Amino acid sequence: MLSILLTLLLIWLFIKLGIGLLKIMAFLVVAGIVFVFFTHLLLPLLAICLVGSLAFSAIK
Repeated sequence: MLSILLTLLLIWLFIKLGIGLLKIMAFLVVAGIVFVFFTHLLLPLLAICLVGSLAFSAIK
């Protein structure tokens, strides 16, 4: 319930500031695409770094 009220408050605030719903939705879509891209990019890189550091510490 609190999240719904916060969402309504933010939408009201953006409308009062002159930012339309189309811009808000476009921003959310772009933020979602960026989040998915970086998740698919960064998680394998972090896993490779973790495996490499574990192997380095095991060899050392």
